[in-house]
Amino acid sequence: MNTAISRLFAPLSLLVASLLLSACGFGAQPTPTPEPVTLRYVTFAGLDAAEQALINAFRTSYPYVTVAPETYNRAPEEYLVSTPPPDLMLITPGEFLDGAIDRNALVDLSDLWQQAGVDEQVAGALAALSERDGKQYYVPTGYNWNGIYYNKQIFEQYGLEAPRTWDEFTQLAETLWLEGIVPFSVSGGDPFMGTLWLDYLNLRLNGPAFHQEFLAGDVPYDDPRLRTVFELWASLVEKGYFLRTAATMGIDDALAAVAPSAASITPQAAMVLSGPAFLGALAPAQREQLGFFPFPILDAAQPPAEVVMSIGYMVPSSAPHRDEALAFAGLLASADGRDLMAQDIAGSGLYAPFFGDMDALPDGVRQGVDLVQSAQALTVPYYMSVPPSMWAALMTMQRRLLTEPGSGQVFDLDGLLATLEAAR
Repeated sequence: MNTAISRLFAPLSLLVASLLLSACGFGAQPTPTPEPVTLRYVTFAGLDAAEQALINAFRTSYPYVTVAPETYNRAPEEYLVSTPPPDLMLITPGEFLDGAIDRNALVDLSDLWQQAGVDEQVAGALAALSERDGKQYYVPTGYNWNGIYYNKQIFEQYGLEAPRTWDEFTQLAETLWLEGIVPFSVSGGDPFMGTLWLDYLNLRLNGPAFHQEFLAGDVPYDDPRLRTVFELWASLVEKGYFLRTAATMGIDDALAAVAPSAASITPQAAMVLSGPAFLGALAPAQREQLGFFPFPILDAAQPPAEVVMSIGYMVPSSAPHRDEALAFAGLLASADGRDLMAQDIAGSGLYAPFFGDMDALPDGVRQGVDLVQSAQALTVPYYMSVPPSMWAALMTMQRRLLTEPGSGQVFDLDGLLATLEAAR
């Protein structure tokens, strides 16, 4: 068993031993008070309540530890190579996690998964998102899903129903366009959410196996199958189905275009491809304006697959307070810790918990859980699979794809794909 992980249970063992000694008349020597420790960890915005409950529970067993959370304000790579690095980091699977594992920069938490029974609780497809060579390097807490969020009032006004197939989807878009309503908003200025179109079109056209090869960098951008994906996306732009201002929109603006901040503001578009992780910036009243349906089927022969961003705690190998960090991860992996986090994460509405009573989840979260559980394959977002050096090229790609088709300009798709390949 991993020696460091076995220390997780040291405080409990000491407590039991002291009780036994006291019962036998021993224990005259007081237990030394550990030196104060400040445990630093970096987390995402929006999970304060859930994590605070976990911190409070942790401090009952480790009163000498002060937990100092901070929200990400730079790339995860910068935190990991800083001196000293954080003791804990909340992270999502993708290029960063893979690179950190390759550099031996993370503690192997596989033993913890087995000891706490996490491996028996997490579904295979979800576990595979973070598994590398049969090992696990983070303790999962939650995940979110993606799909089409639509303005309910617009759909009700025109008697529209959620489509299941691509033909129904494009007919819906055409109906909206004929009514003078732009079908889609997208964050053209921020590929994090915008490239979900690339994920889903490729999954639905070419299937999850091919998409996984693409995510791994094994498929060139000029591959004919991938070119078809870009052609289909461009055809939607050419028909006027995307906001013309979308090329410069950030995530918040793209969402507000579908769910305005005030009832007096007319929505600019009817739908947006997004997920709960992005909706956190919206006020509750804005979220109430939105309905949801899965990204439609393009080829019924392709197995159902979804894009999922899961989150979990990892421990850097060079963490200054590694034992305490592992103890915190151990609490999170325990049955009590899982239940605690499950309640608060589900309550946030931004993530679905990996554990807990799924029947008790809010409707919006339950809907995401059902979607993920029905999928035969899950992938991480494309944007999370490429190094930061690619992000500028992706932003340029989106700007050109969202402005050039149908504008009278020459849309050089071959040149665009060559530029992406060169950036890789």
